[in-house]
Amino acid sequence: MKYSVISMAVALALVSGCASTGSSKPSNVAAWQKPDEPTHCVRPASGKDVTLTGDNISLAKNDKGCFGGDSAMCDIRMYQIMVESFRHGNGGASGPLQSWGPSSHTGNLKGVIDSLDYIKSTGANAIWLTPIFTSIPVAGQDWTYDKLDGTGYYTSDYFSIDPKFGTKEELITLVNKAHAMGMYVFLDGVFGHAKANVAVKSPKGNELKLSIRCIDMYGNIDKMSLKQARCFETEASMPFLKEVASYWIREAKIDGWRLDQAYQVKNEFWKELSDEVAKTSKQVTYKMNGKKVHPLGYMVGEVWSEQPKDIERTVFKNNALVSAFNFPLRAELVKVLASRENIFDRSACGQPATELQAGYRKMQGYSDGSLPNMFLSNHDLVRFGDLLQRARYEKEGSRPASYYDAHRAALSFIAAYSGPITVYYGDETGDETMDFAMKPDNCGKVDRCDDHVSRTEGHVDKLNADEAKLKNDVAAMLKLRDSHKALSHGVRTHLFSDFGLFVDFKSYGKDKVIYALNSTTKERKVKVEDSVWSKLGYGSCSIKSLNGAVVQGNELVLPGLSGSFYEVQCR
Repeated sequence: MKYSVISMAVALALVSGCASTGSSKPSNVAAWQKPDEPTHCVRPASGKDVTLTGDNISLAKNDKGCFGGDSAMCDIRMYQIMVESFRHGNGGASGPLQSWGPSSHTGNLKGVIDSLDYIKSTGANAIWLTPIFTSIPVAGQDWTYDKLDGTGYYTSDYFSIDPKFGTKEELITLVNKAHAMGMYVFLDGVFGHAKANVAVKSPKGNELKLSIRCIDMYGNIDKMSLKQARCFETEASMPFLKEVASYWIREAKIDGWRLDQAYQVKNEFWKELSDEVAKTSKQVTYKMNGKKVHPLGYMVGEVWSEQPKDIERTVFKNNALVSAFNFPLRAELVKVLASRENIFDRSACGQPATELQAGYRKMQGYSDGSLPNMFLSNHDLVRFGDLLQRARYEKEGSRPASYYDAHRAALSFIAAYSGPITVYYGDETGDETMDFAMKPDNCGKVDRCDDHVSRTEGHVDKLNADEAKLKNDVAAMLKLRDSHKALSHGVRTHLFSDFGLFVDFKSYGKDKVIYALNSTTKERKVKVEDSVWSKLGYGSCSIKSLNGAVVQGNELVLPGLSGSFYEVQCR
């Protein structure tokens, strides 16, 4: 959930920013635009073929965290599920029936259980469930909180499963079945705020200390007032929060937590919670792939900022959390291949592929042990398919080959990333919200605001031919990370980028891979001269395609809107 400050008087003032007032008035209109005129997006034109030599390659590196690291968390391929909207399983709970977003809001835990085979088939090896803990209406609450209760992001009881989603037994069944299939399961931990009626005593008697003041992104006391929600006095509440974090590891054997609005908990207290999760995980075992293992103990924070210094300060500093979502690099990816959500920003779209290298450079300021999690979409962002339409690269209601090719290209970039990654449900099939590209003025009333419009029905069956091919291609790319650890663990050496081309060399032990992205719509060729291998410290090397891309000797043939993987073997 993102952070926004909106007046309670309009019933949308919530810590999460789950819904917006629906204003479409831009805040940063360029001088050359009319206030209501979106940016005109133009993809970079195709360019000349490129020859890489020892003299013209970049050699810029990323070599900390998962870039050369051996943590098992670098291998995470997480499939994010918005439980309330994903799937309804017959015989299970009703679902919340009302919430933010365009779905029917009948999603339940049974629906996730019934979809485990499909989830596994996407190439995922982990599942993130949005909050499933009990939310109880406060007497007299307004309609916005009625909808928020469906999201789970304002809990009334951290130690029980909301009957709208299912039962504790169903959660345990889900986790056990996922583990048996080789998949981790992470729950969503909202450890900075809750409903005003939250149960403040834990089973062990620890107490949650409530506050009407919240911590903002910069560690200051936020001046907003809350009527039907509360934040916490974190230090006084630590015994309670530690008990929550460890309770579900012991009871359901979950593998860790996604941490909502992580800046609401001060850095030093995340360290305490991380240590508690690590300690508890070592005390619990289960079987995965025939082996007895401990829960992974993964802790990934959400800090909705595209400024690396904000993420470093709030969660990575002092090794407080091991992971956080990589909003800065995600922003560069959508600017290159689709559009930012704010199409009124002149840099929102049509950006050169060199911006991807700029995004990687931003990561150099993170602490050495940090493992940023790369993603394309989530439940608070506009789906990638809708961003393609917002950029006017694609027409509303039309999904030509270029629509699916752009998805492949974007998800290939994620598959090539050293570190944990996340795919939002539906992106693997090219889902979009029908009849939506630009949010309407009354978006809150019609459930078409940018921060909840992606919460569509899960689409896991009756895929058409294009959807099935995209899903299978994405799965193949994600599974390459099992056989080629250079993708998930490799040191990244940037070789070359220009307006429409981006080429990386990944190495981990003896495994070596080239990843090449062509963000234009036309074919481009890249010849790799032997002097490149000499400059990298190798002898003579040969190149072999890993995902069907054409390679002719030392020349890579890159189709338009494509991401290609090549194995490099050196003598």
